[in-house]
Amino acid sequence: MRRKMEQLREELELMEQLRDIIESRLKVVLPEDLGTSLMDGVVLCHLANHIRPRSVGSIHVPSPAVPKLSMAKCRRNVENFLDACKKIGVPQLQAFCGCC
Repeated sequence: MRRKMEQLREELELMEQLRDIIESRLKVVLPEDLGTSLMDGVVLCHLANHIRPRSVGSIHVPSPAVPKLSMAKCRRNVENFLDACKKIGVPQLQAFCGCC
């Protein structure tokens, strides 16, 4: 039980560090639920382009007419982000978790 609580506390700290990094680099304020704000891949693609300009050539973004992206466009954004991570030199496992 104690180990589980410690692991949860560590995960929360890492999530806050991730939030701080993204917000400071992109000069944005993310919603409370970080996972939801990253789910469509838009913020991730912008972060990749901030680290290495033009590493993501095309980003699907919501518009006032269509405020929610389709799952296909979200998937494409995330795939573009992962491809950019490879170009930048991020090891594949590290792109999914900070533990490796």
